[in-house]
Amino acid sequence: MSENSFPVNLYFKNTPVKIETIDLCRGADDFRKVYIVDDGKRKIVIKHSSNLFTDENRINGWIRVMRSYNALGIYCPMVVDNLNGEKIYHYCENERDYYVFAEEFAAYPTAEKIGRKKLKDKSGKSTYLPDLFRAMGKVATARLDDVDWPSAYCMLEPHSAADTTDESTECAIKFTDLVKEKFPKYSERAEKLLELFYRNQAELKKVYYELPTSCFQADAHDGNVLLDENNRFVGLIDFNLCGREPVLNYTIREAMWNTENNKLYGRKGRRRFLYSKKLDELRIECFLDNVKNIQEFYEFSEFEREVFPVLFRYMNSYWWYHINEIKRIKFGSRRVLKILDWLEHQMTRDDIRLP
Repeated sequence: MSENSFPVNLYFKNTPVKIETIDLCRGADDFRKVYIVDDGKRKIVIKHSSNLFTDENRINGWIRVMRSYNALGIYCPMVVDNLNGEKIYHYCENERDYYVFAEEFAAYPTAEKIGRKKLKDKSGKSTYLPDLFRAMGKVATARLDDVDWPSAYCMLEPHSAADTTDESTECAIKFTDLVKEKFPKYSERAEKLLELFYRNQAELKKVYYELPTSCFQADAHDGNVLLDENNRFVGLIDFNLCGREPVLNYTIREAMWNTENNKLYGRKGRRRFLYSKKLDELRIECFLDNVKNIQEFYEFSEFEREVFPVLFRYMNSYWWYHINEIKRIKFGSRRVLKILDWLEHQMTRDDIRLP
């Protein structure tokens, strides 16, 4: 069996009516292909992978999390057996391990397929978000322990064997280096902000590992969110980034990342709130509204409430979009200064509490 062979014969005795191939490979060390196969009687999604985050233990863990989500009333397609009665097929070629498994084709369309224009209210918020947040609250309350590795939302620890640090730290270092390279007049300011970031990190480490955890899907973008005929949230697909995570980390980051309002973003999704105190306060208002949806099913403990300001100062600082903003700036320094001011404000603020 070669890397480019079709694993379809593991699931179908006869040639299927329709096969759609999706190539998700990301370089030599990350082989990922998906086959959507229909034989006229059933339709399944076959996944063929060889990378650092896919092995038999991980796939079995994903299956356990998927079962738990379904038990909570959050629909997700389940893994199906191949013709040999196996959930997972494993083989080794050229000293590489390859894994093949398949899931039921989702009974509902994704938000991405329906289209963002049909799913936005007048303010620009996705209409399914409140129910998605309520579902997160259900998962948080369930305190799932199906896997023991961190999700893609992890902080203060690497996500995979190839990572040397967590993504927040990686972004902080990249941002600082970029400012020093493009705008050397702000080098000292950028270095001081990085020092502040590390102080916040040290403070968070003292309490972070004592926070209650659950296991989350951790990749709830439009391409993975499933909606019913009324465009209401019903479930999720694609659990390959799922994992254990402190509830406070996962829920707060989701609530913060999904602050959708037309006023907050400009052309091509540029974040206008980075340059305006008024718009940033609107962002915080949207964030707290999202948290309230989560709280309909999850009650944050007193300890989580105490940790929240510390965690918020850390996570609400450097991220990939700050790097992109600095890369875009070609002339002048006013916008650079605004971003630096924004970062300092977020890393020092103590004015926000959970509702």
